[in-house]
Amino acid sequence: MSDTTTLEDAVPAIDLDAPVDTVARPATTLAESAPLPEAWARLHQDQDHVGVVVRDGRPLAVVTAGALAERWPAGGPLVQHRWTVHDVLDRPCGVDVLAADDSLRHAGHRLLGTGLPALPVRARHGALLRVVTTTGLLAALLSGGPRA
Repeated sequence: MSDTTTLEDAVPAIDLDAPVDTVARPATTLAESAPLPEAWARLHQDQDHVGVVVRDGRPLAVVTAGALAERWPAGGPLVQHRWTVHDVLDRPCGVDVLAADDSLRHAGHRLLGTGLPALPVRARHGALLRVVTTTGLLAALLSGGPRA
């Protein structure tokens, strides 16, 4: 008999068919018309440095602080304040949106398929937009539940 503890023994199993809403968290939302410095500050307040760009309340894109930095315009503060989030988006035409009752398995497949670090989760009636991130999903899988 071995005293070695395996990952399976140490971590309680999480149900991959559980709804994604169990690991989703409130999304940091950015209006597409937000000036870049404002978006930058908001993204750095998010625990994963990721936000959902919205137009009229509908998810349009997912953006990270790193991606924003890669597209940051030259020209000093005056130029930077004229640029908006929309000006630096690759494809400002929409993003996959998960339903709150989609399974964790489905969410994982969609995250891998899109290559995005997060996907918005459709808000239930009147609720705030939520997001599931690759780090949040991985943390839940490794710990047996949602991260704090």
